[in-house]
Amino acid sequence: MTRGRMYLVMLAAWMAFTFTLTSIPNPEFGLSFPGADKVAHFGFYGIMGFLFVLWRREIGTGAVAAVVWAAIFVAVLGAVDEIHQQWIPGRSMDILDWVADFAGGTAGGFCSAVAASMLPFLLTSNDPPSSRAAKD
Repeated sequence: MTRGRMYLVMLAAWMAFTFTLTSIPNPEFGLSFPGADKVAHFGFYGIMGFLFVLWRREIGTGAVAAVVWAAIFVAVLGAVDEIHQQWIPGRSMDILDWVADFAGGTAGGFCSAVAASMLPFLLTSNDPPSSRAAKD
């Protein structure tokens, strides 16, 4: 499996996990401080943005474009998720949850771009030519 496919599979799995959690009716989680749900939204979508940028960078997209596409991706996906939640008992559609989704996904995407520049092994294109030849 190529690294690009691996990142795409990880992204799809994380999206499925996130949508599964947001489909649970009448959730009762142990988070009890004010704004805990916003922190959760930020974190879940932050990971999504991080994985999205790794995937896009691995398939050849530049860092800035990958972060912009990640922001668009999480904005759309977050909106779909919020709309979907209005039909789940005990859930509601909340614009501030969507804002947390968007902010988290964008921050995660930015962190991914920075991480890839600081940890070159995250991307095949950052590997030295000799190690890429050995992998082929």
